[in-house]
Amino acid sequence: MDFRVEVGEKEAGTIPYESLPAFTYLFRELGFDVLPDTENQKVQLCSALHGKKIVISSDYDVKFNTYRKGHLEKKVLEYIKTFLSACGAKVILKDGKKESENADFHVYFSLFEIPVIKEPILELIHNSKSTNKKLLDIFHYECTRTGTKFKSNEVVSGAKKPFINIQIMYPVITDEDFWEKLGEKYAMSITIGILARFHESSPLSVLSLVPIGIFSNMFVHSENTGVNLEPTMQKEKRLPEKKKFLVKKPTFPKRKEAEVFLDYHIFIEEHEDRNKIKLIGNLHIKNIGTEVLRNPVICLRSTPSESIKISGQILPPNVAETLGVMKNEETKGWKYMNDEWFEEMEKGETWICPIQSKNINPRQTESLTNLQISVLQPEENSNIRVEAFVFFKEQDLEISSSNQISLLLSKKQ
Repeated sequence: MDFRVEVGEKEAGTIPYESLPAFTYLFRELGFDVLPDTENQKVQLCSALHGKKIVISSDYDVKFNTYRKGHLEKKVLEYIKTFLSACGAKVILKDGKKESENADFHVYFSLFEIPVIKEPILELIHNSKSTNKKLLDIFHYECTRTGTKFKSNEVVSGAKKPFINIQIMYPVITDEDFWEKLGEKYAMSITIGILARFHESSPLSVLSLVPIGIFSNMFVHSENTGVNLEPTMQKEKRLPEKKKFLVKKPTFPKRKEAEVFLDYHIFIEEHEDRNKIKLIGNLHIKNIGTEVLRNPVICLRSTPSESIKISGQILPPNVAETLGVMKNEETKGWKYMNDEWFEEMEKGETWICPIQSKNINPRQTESLTNLQISVLQPEENSNIRVEAFVFFKEQDLEISSSNQISLLLSKKQ
């Protein structure tokens, strides 16, 4: 006796009755909600988002901003709704401020065309129960991929339900160019981030979000039903020997990619004549590609150059060599790249490299820790900025940091 398999309302194939327990266990592990119906000899598969209610809407609080691009904003939201609905979620597109009490998640979105900026910025505003590490990592990666600066801010909110507020600002371009270069990518990126919000604890459950036909490499096709859930390996045994050699191993494209980001804390020491400002932070280099990255070179660019001093656990070139000879061993860590490092710093650039050869393996993060940045002559109404760039000469790869240190010192009224 065979059982019919239905995905949603579509028939996907059949399985033998005696395989039902193993089939149920397998697809539960893959994230499906499995509903056997022995009376009607069928088993129903529902995605991991089945029954989840997600509300997406424009951000009502900034609805009447001069730079708001309402028609493009609506188009992005409609695409997000289409993507999420295809994954099995119940998606409601609203145009109002009121929070939906029965929603599992609420996404607010706003889009601005800002004349004074040169590159897009995505700011993610959320409360403590809205995000997880996977969601933040996804947004960070997707922004890096699209050349967009990423900012994340956690706020204390009285909202009862989890929410995120996404604000995107981009330079002046035509509507057609925006959609072709950025709009569709943002809709996909936001959708991927939302999916990560629901699936961090069970990574395999994301397999339930895509059509069953995607698994054609796991199962073989049947002439009658479209998909036969008999394991491929069993049928392969019946193939003539010469055809077995036609089965090729999957190949994956090689990628040389990394993401760079800063974290820092600000310390202000008050004096009668002026305040002393100091920042302590770290620069992180994460290999998000498939290839080993070798010997990173870091450039910290600061403005205004005469007001900023950068120091930390960084050795001058001659000191690094001397320590290695004295200890009769390899000295690890970081050093200034050039003998003229002090003069370069005064001009606004600090070049840093590893003391010894340094490899960063895929999924590994290497950090330049305990960076100390002193503002020597803080002036009122001045903008202090430190940007970071990382170069891998051997791989011909250059990455700018996804965020930067920026301080605006305003005059007291």
